[in-house]
Amino acid sequence: MATPWLTKYIPVGCLKVSMEELDGSVLALLEPAQEPSQLQDWKFFARPQDNIPAPMCLPKDVQECLLNLPILRPFFHSWHNRWLQLSFAHILNSKVAGGIRIYILPQDVDRSIVNPHHFYTKLISTLLSQLDYSASCWNGAVGIDNQGPEEASAKDEDASLLSMFNNVPSPDPHPELEPNLDTRDRMECLLESQIPGLTTKLYPYQGRSAALMLQREENPGRIVDPRYQLRRDQEGRHWYFDDVAGSILRDARYYDGARGGILAEEMGTGKTLICLALILCTKNEPAKVPEPFLAEVSPRLGKTSLLDMVAAATNKHSVPWKPYFEACSAQLGYDYRNCIDALTRPENRAFYKVQNTLVEPRRSSRNTSRTIPSKTVYLSSATLVVVPNNLVKQWQTEISKHTTGLNVLTLVSRDPIPPVTVLLTYDLILFSEGRFEFIQREKLNGNGPTSDVYCPLEHILFKRCIIDEGHKLGNRGRAWRSDMMRVLDGLEISARWVVTGTPSRGLYGVDQEPSSTETVPRKESTALQEKDDLQRIGNITAKYLKVRPWANTRDEAGDSVADWNTYVMDSIQHYQGHNRKDCLRNALNSLITRHQLPDVKKLLPPVEEKIVMLDGSFQDKLSLNLFSMMIIFNSVQSQRTDMDYFFHERQRKSLIQLVKNLKQACFFGGVFYSVEDIATSLETAEEFFKKKAIPISDEDEDLLKQGIAFGKIALGNRLKHISNKYHAMPLYLDNFPGGCGKNWSLDDEANDGNLICTDAGMIHALQKYLGPCIDAPESLRIMIETGRVDQQGAAERSQALMAVTEAAGPSVTQPAQTSLLAGNTPLGDDHHSKPKSGNLEKAILSVAEEGQEAQEMDVDHESQITVAEPLAMTKIISTVSVKLSYLIDSIVKYQDEEQIIVFYDNENVAWYLAGVLEILQIKHLIYSRAGLNAERRAKYVATFTHNPKFRVLLMDISQAAFGLDMRSASRIYFLSPVLNPQVEAQAIGRARRISQQKPVSVETLVLRDSIEEVMIQRKKQMTHAEHTKVKSILDDRLMYQWILNAKIIPMPDEEDSVAQTAMLQNPQFIFGRGFGREVHPDEGLVSGSPESKAKPTENASADGSSRLPLRLTRGLKRHHSPSPTPSSSGGATNGANSKEKPPKRRARVTFAE
Repeated sequence: MATPWLTKYIPVGCLKVSMEELDGSVLALLEPAQEPSQLQDWKFFARPQDNIPAPMCLPKDVQECLLNLPILRPFFHSWHNRWLQLSFAHILNSKVAGGIRIYILPQDVDRSIVNPHHFYTKLISTLLSQLDYSASCWNGAVGIDNQGPEEASAKDEDASLLSMFNNVPSPDPHPELEPNLDTRDRMECLLESQIPGLTTKLYPYQGRSAALMLQREENPGRIVDPRYQLRRDQEGRHWYFDDVAGSILRDARYYDGARGGILAEEMGTGKTLICLALILCTKNEPAKVPEPFLAEVSPRLGKTSLLDMVAAATNKHSVPWKPYFEACSAQLGYDYRNCIDALTRPENRAFYKVQNTLVEPRRSSRNTSRTIPSKTVYLSSATLVVVPNNLVKQWQTEISKHTTGLNVLTLVSRDPIPPVTVLLTYDLILFSEGRFEFIQREKLNGNGPTSDVYCPLEHILFKRCIIDEGHKLGNRGRAWRSDMMRVLDGLEISARWVVTGTPSRGLYGVDQEPSSTETVPRKESTALQEKDDLQRIGNITAKYLKVRPWANTRDEAGDSVADWNTYVMDSIQHYQGHNRKDCLRNALNSLITRHQLPDVKKLLPPVEEKIVMLDGSFQDKLSLNLFSMMIIFNSVQSQRTDMDYFFHERQRKSLIQLVKNLKQACFFGGVFYSVEDIATSLETAEEFFKKKAIPISDEDEDLLKQGIAFGKIALGNRLKHISNKYHAMPLYLDNFPGGCGKNWSLDDEANDGNLICTDAGMIHALQKYLGPCIDAPESLRIMIETGRVDQQGAAERSQALMAVTEAAGPSVTQPAQTSLLAGNTPLGDDHHSKPKSGNLEKAILSVAEEGQEAQEMDVDHESQITVAEPLAMTKIISTVSVKLSYLIDSIVKYQDEEQIIVFYDNENVAWYLAGVLEILQIKHLIYSRAGLNAERRAKYVATFTHNPKFRVLLMDISQAAFGLDMRSASRIYFLSPVLNPQVEAQAIGRARRISQQKPVSVETLVLRDSIEEVMIQRKKQMTHAEHTKVKSILDDRLMYQWILNAKIIPMPDEEDSVAQTAMLQNPQFIFGRGFGREVHPDEGLVSGSPESKAKPTENASADGSSRLPLRLTRGLKRHHSPSPTPSSSGGATNGANSKEKPPKRRARVTFAE
């Protein structure tokens, strides 16, 4: 039967009325059915103004009773105001008295948008949560349990953000489905790696990613508003519901898809090359005017030629004319100089005027709205690329290596920005982050409003903008704008891209799902850690990519604001979170371009990771036990309370410094704690134990006894004393020249005749002093016999001691409150004589050649040098650090065949290692956190990659996550465990790249019975959420407890000499060509792009074939001069096949009179 009063309503579901809700009076009013359990006819609730036939309406008294039921009473006003329509049917002999059909009026009724009161929208959400959506209930077979709507699967509800990220579908572009023929052809060029100007053949996955990026730029399509969930009504028709806003629509609401997204391919898979291929593929196609603007040209003051009119029309419609003229020139030999001049003439350039038509001016009764003048924006085909300061050189190198014919402008530091007319001539404009952010800083005017400083970039519509390592754009809250974001907001950009392997900190590696035994608090912790990742992705999506509806603002007319956090977060992460996983999944799938790991893993080099457990030397154990002794003394004497306790909350700075020193001691800790420090602490502990003024437990008494016993051993250890006295790492040298090494030793002794204890600084001074005598045995004999070698050694040792005293000065590394710690227990200190600039690289000069001429002379002369016999046998046989000894053996073993990266987390550790590398003539660079500007860092990377003489790079682990390409290295050492797997993966990713030709070997050095061993164990056990939460070892309870409950390691009974050190498997000779030579820190550094050598022609592809951007198949419509004639040899001069370019001829336009 037709029901015209329901045509605009959506039949949604049923409310069930139980027998308990109906009292006897209501049941008596209901007319009994003719047969038991038979469904009565559905009767409608009628309002006075409704035009419903009386037989189809409920009796008024029944209707009034039903409307007063608790289940319907909250929705009375919604029904009365026609937002709902209801019908009721009664069932006899059933536990359920009846059902109420719910019909809802959508807000887009009659193709218009009606915004009801927010009170109604809240009620609608409540009502829909109570309905039974099953067809059986709608038809009268009322069951006891409700059936919900068809929504996201349980898998979707439980899926983590990391799981969704790792399962984003791999790019699978289909150019045959692209309606635009030009876009289709360019996608095929990318898939086939036939891009004019690209000299490197793309891997298939790179071509797919680039093709999908192009498709998203040119044809983003339309997407359904992700806030609305698709549902089906009882008639099978679609309707849409936003459970956050309580909004219901009959028809879908659409937005334009995002032009751009996030290129998030795995580290080392060639993201830069993918971007360059995309840029080359579209470098000749101008950006199109965005809606709702219209393209214009400058008004003509007088008559103009037809040529100029055609040129202006061509530019207005963004016609890609450059490929056509290039094809005419290459294939037919025609040179359309006049046409090109007309197309590039300023008065024929297309532009549009920007006025934000989506923003309504604020209404005010007092102040008139300020009219913002329109801005003229010129169409361009240029791509804007912004990269971190230290990656500018790398991008320049990649451009020179992979492309030709690309017109690039690079702006760094304070380089001036050219005018608009000049900028329009470039294909790629490369900005460093510092220079790009300086655009905003130029506008700053103290605490007042920003100044209106003219910027040419604001008057160009860029084809696209690419932000390398763009995950930084997600930092802070949504309302916060960085300088970079403020500059980007003022630019006109067609497509926006972020390039990063990890859009947020937690999105890396393999998903680590929580185990089945995980407790509820652990899951809550996981949710809280995921909150930061969701916030960052939301910021990138809304603030930079401008994806609707997440980028909607309150000032815009015709739409509503969508809060990302409210939709995608759950109730633990956000107080209004609705856990809409469907929104999150749709956002990730539509924005992220990335291949799943199995699709690209086979192309990456294999990685062999190994944990090397090392048994510490006597001196290693001594250093660790000193820290344990200090912790024990402090804990027992402070009663583990009050501010004089290491672990008191007010002593956090002291504890952080203590842990930092403890970690350094796992490499070398002999410099910590002087004899005076140890003696004072030991005396205080003995006095405390003797007086027994404070009662202590038996366990603490045993700990105190162990600490006192060990303190006496440490107090009398000679190697420990000289380590601290000279702040140096002792090395043992065998066969000292002439057996006169006493004055060159740190302890003023010579054991076993020629065996002395010295350090790298003294050895370097010895190399420098005896260098002139390396092949002059007679001169060397005279210097030894006359005592000049002894005198020089004594002078060098005195100078070293003086330098340590000057470098120490007043201690600034320890907090002031350390003097108040119980038991007179200091934290320890390490210091070195460094340049005032703080540049570690200038202190330990990397050994390089003295110029090209010197290199050639040395190479020719090397075979002629015979090291004098007293020097030829001098060698290093051991060091006090087992890690250093292992590392020296490993580096010497592999340096001839492989380049090596050593990651450190403490500059003092880099200092000791670099000193030994220097005296062994192992050419190295130090990529430190402090003291290096971006330009010098870029030079170091280029030098390490392209100068094979540099075999080792020492890199601060904090600098390993910024997109650096160090594919020349194939062996990696971590001097200590890296607790955060993401940081470790980023560090390995510097060498594990698609262009790597060797397997990558990774070794992590771990000192047994130290905090490092605990770190390795905890790292294997920690969940993804714990890894994200723990920033330092003090943040993890188990590692914190290990430090808190420090124990004394049993000490072996070793003689206080070379037996307490770690022996080298292969002793290293210290005299040879160039040993001890002073060098300049810039020697051997590579600046510029070493790979910008002779290249194939611009249109040559990697396989030697040639594909022109455009092929003329029909020729010209009219010929005004003879066609090209065959060559004298009889071969055709086809422009596509002939390698010799045909002669150019000017094309002229002739008009009939």
